[in-house]
Parts: sequence; structure tokens; C-alpha cells
Amino acid sequence: MRTCALLVAATVAAAVFSRTWHPAQAVTTALPPTTTIGATCQAAHDADSRVTATFCSTRLRDAFAPDTRFLADAAAAEGVSNANAARREIVTAIQRHDEGDEQEDDPIYRAVLVRCEGFYGVIRDKYGAARLAIAEQRYGDVEEELSSVPPSGRSCDDEFAVTRGGDASPFVQYCEDNTQIALLTVAITSLIK
Repeated sequence: MRTCALLVAATVAAAVFSRTWHPAQAVTTALPPTTTIGATCQAAHDADSRVTATFCSTRLRDAFAPDTRFLADAAAAEGVSNANAARREIVTAIQRHDEGDEQEDDPIYRAVLVRCEGFYGVIRDKYGAARLAIAEQRYGDVEEELSSVPPSGRSCDDEFAVTRGGDASPFVQYCEDNTQIALLTVAITSLIK
């Protein structure tokens, strides 16, 4: 008897559901598509030709990308990470200097390292401010925050060139990456609608 009642209830529910549900409704209840990283990187390149779509796709390949805002935040987070990596490498060089490494015994070299650590601290803070601006939907502030990133990295490289007789800075890749990440963050932010 109990089984029969359950069978009747299930049949009635199926009949009611089939009258109120139509297959076309499945289209309207589908989740919105996620933003594709490749398409956003290409759009960022189209918005600013200085942005390299391949660099963008490589750096953001693991980013959570439900929309463009999340990708802009992920790009700024990459900037924070890159600046922190530069600072760690600089701190290691300062420690080697302080421990008497003969190759890094020059006191002028140490002073440049300390200044470069400061430059990359400022860069990290600028990316952090850009992330906050994105979170607060103050998209116009992102470009203002990141406009000083490329010159700050170049300042470090230039100081090395002067103190080392024109030799390239050991941190030039960080500078190049931070420049690209800043351009990328601004370009992706400009795509947010």
C-alpha cells in the first residue's frame, strides 16, 4: 500500500512538472559562459598593441575567469607576485653581499640593491592599489596606479648600468615582466563593461 502511494505521488509530480516545464526553459536557466582567457588576452592586445597576447595567456593560464573583472584582478595579482619575486632575489643578493661574497663586495652595489628593493616595494604596492581599485570598481584609478610601474623598474636597471659600467641589471627580466603586466592589467581593465 505504501509503495503504491509513493508511485502515485511520483506519477502526479511528473505529470505536473511536464506541463509546467518546457525544453526552451533550459536555455534561459543555463549558467552564463565564462570569460575565455585567450579571447580576453587578444582583446587586451587589440586595445593596446603593446600588450603581448602570448605573455598574457601564459601568465593568466591558471586564473579563475568567470568574467573580465576577475582576469584584471588576476593580472594585478601577477604583478604583486612578480614584484615580490624580484624583492626576494634582491634581498638574497644583499645577504650575499653582507656575508662577504667577493663578487658583490662593492658598497655602491649594495646601495643600488637597497634602492632596487625599495623600487620593487613601491611596484608591489602599486599593484596592490590596482587590485583594490578593481575590487571597488574604480576602474579609472587602475591606470593611474600602474603608470609609475615601468619607470620604477627601469630606475633599478639604470642604476645598475651606471654602477656596473653599462652591464645589464640582473633584474632586467622582472622590469620587463612588470612593464608587460602593468600594460596588461590596464588593457584588461579597459574591457570591463
